[in-house]
Amino acid sequence: MLELDELTGPSAASVLDAAGWTGGRRNPATEWATTWRRGDAHAWVQGDGPWVQLEFTVWHREVAEERPDPDMYIDELHDAAAAQLPVVVAQLEAGVAGLQPRSVDEDLTDGADYIDHAAWRVSNKVVLAGAKQDDTDTPVRLVVVVRDYAAEAEDDDGEWL
Repeated sequence: MLELDELTGPSAASVLDAAGWTGGRRNPATEWATTWRRGDAHAWVQGDGPWVQLEFTVWHREVAEERPDPDMYIDELHDAAAAQLPVVVAQLEAGVAGLQPRSVDEDLTDGADYIDHAAWRVSNKVVLAGAKQDDTDTPVRLVVVVRDYAAEAEDDDGEWL
């Protein structure tokens, strides 16, 4: 089991590999895969350490532009993703994978725009489950993010490194 205090790119990759995930694209600067897949779920590892972010896509639906009313369809996708969020939240709050998250009253989104989300602090990490769509022509996704909680993990513009 990966201890959150030991979160590095290579350690995350080794845990994903041991759990049956298939490594995909590799960043030429790393010796480990940065994208992973297991069934319909996808994972992305950004960073090597000391600041690392893992993002798991556990649900996604493509946007179909050929629909009669694309705006209504997108709203339906947003609602469907938000409806799945409580299931993931319940699993995280129950301590899936040994996590014991605690809620806090601060914004833990790191400036990202979510349709709906829940977030917790676990040790010096953030665990966030959220429904999001990064752009109008990208899939609507339900993601779980694990990242370091440190101001040093952001660049001067507040973007995740």
